[in-house]
Amino acid sequence: MINQYRNIVKSLILLSVIGFICLNLYFYWKDTVPIVYAKLKDINETTRNLSPSTPYPKKRRKSMECPSELWNQVHTDIVPNEDLHLDWIQKNISRRDNIMESQIRLLTAFVYPDHISITTTSQRSFGQNVSCMYYDCLREEIENSRYESVFFPMNVIRCPRRIGAKYVSIGLEENGNGPKTQEPIPMIYRNFETPPHQISVCVGPIYGLENRWLQVAEFIEHYKLIGVRHFYFTIFNINEYGRKILDEYQRTGEIELTVIQSEYQNVDWQFHLLQINECHQRSKHHSKWVINVDIDERLVILDPKIKSVLELLNGYNDTVGEVGFAIRRIQKTGQLPEKYESEEQILSEMEFLKYNVSSPVTWGAYKTIYRPEKIAAMYYHWAYQRYPGTVAEYVKSDVALIRHYRTTESNILGSGWLSDPNYASFSIVPIEDPKFGEKLAKAVLEKIKYVYDQRDLNCEEIAEVPYQEYKEFGHDIFNCRFRNETGDKR
Repeated sequence: MINQYRNIVKSLILLSVIGFICLNLYFYWKDTVPIVYAKLKDINETTRNLSPSTPYPKKRRKSMECPSELWNQVHTDIVPNEDLHLDWIQKNISRRDNIMESQIRLLTAFVYPDHISITTTSQRSFGQNVSCMYYDCLREEIENSRYESVFFPMNVIRCPRRIGAKYVSIGLEENGNGPKTQEPIPMIYRNFETPPHQISVCVGPIYGLENRWLQVAEFIEHYKLIGVRHFYFTIFNINEYGRKILDEYQRTGEIELTVIQSEYQNVDWQFHLLQINECHQRSKHHSKWVINVDIDERLVILDPKIKSVLELLNGYNDTVGEVGFAIRRIQKTGQLPEKYESEEQILSEMEFLKYNVSSPVTWGAYKTIYRPEKIAAMYYHWAYQRYPGTVAEYVKSDVALIRHYRTTESNILGSGWLSDPNYASFSIVPIEDPKFGEKLAKAVLEKIKYVYDQRDLNCEEIAEVPYQEYKEFGHDIFNCRFRNETGDKR
């Protein structure tokens, strides 16, 4: 009994000591935490005063509504290679003023690990000063975040990163009345440490009255057969029928599509550099290599030991910024078909199978495959300016070349090419690899039939129960035809 009493007393004493310690710890925490919080607040205020360009949310509500994403916690103070760009601007390197009254409309924006690029529709702004403007997820401008930049090349602005920026815009001084701003546009994610694509194609802009549906399918399936899996397309204008094939490839995730909205009714080859520059920025950090070709140009590999374009490029070291390919121009003497009719029509109208009257191989208008991060400014065919330490290489024409199916119509750009001495001696050049042609025809047929081989809805296909329900609610016209009748509808 005495021992039990002693144990109870010891337990009570121990509990008293523990309670006393906990009580002291609580009052210590209560007194010190506000001091620590006040010190942190002072540090943040001091940091804000020392670095006015660093954005901080004005209200706690905003920080809660805009998610804090790890990739978007980057602030940079400079644009990479900005001094080089300014020097090249002074020397007018890559300057090309095309349309002198074109509006400056925001087109796209891309966020990379160390900077942001904004593209516009302007063709007259080379070297012009401009303000980069940053907006959070609520499209509210981030405080003290603006940066003074410049157009280089023609329609591109490069800006540093800002924490929390999800949208960007630009500000331009007009008539001394302060900056005129534009509605912000979202940034497309390109913050990749390693490009997700090894090789892609920047496809020249689609425009004009000719129907492109077969040409688009043949182009994509051709490049897929030599190992390409990703394409960047740009539309100036295209009819609804041609748009269906692009929508299909977009559905399968094989293409990215940029649509350029302009103030001009007709947008054609004079706006080509908008596509060149936009696709250059779009592909940076997204594709290691980019094939720069138009919709009527096909890279063909002639060396039987080389099975894909990547296999061809893997032999080059990291100093190579672009690889050039010679051109073989082939006369395209007919128009592309208006609409799909039959398998026989497709096989007879595919450019790769139909046309073979060819010029000699020439380097006069060669095309390149380039590394986007190693190029400062692109021209139609090759780089205007590469960054220092970067070189160009050229592939022998018996290894690979570009087949250019150039139209012979007299009312288009470059219509006088047939009289050019470089293309004077024409001869019939058969398909280099007939088996490749067979594979291409099969792939094109499969895709074209999937999209365009359509039929009427047969009335017999409509189930009876929903048919009666539709009738009950007054739907007495059905867009269908009976199988045994040609003119009647259900």
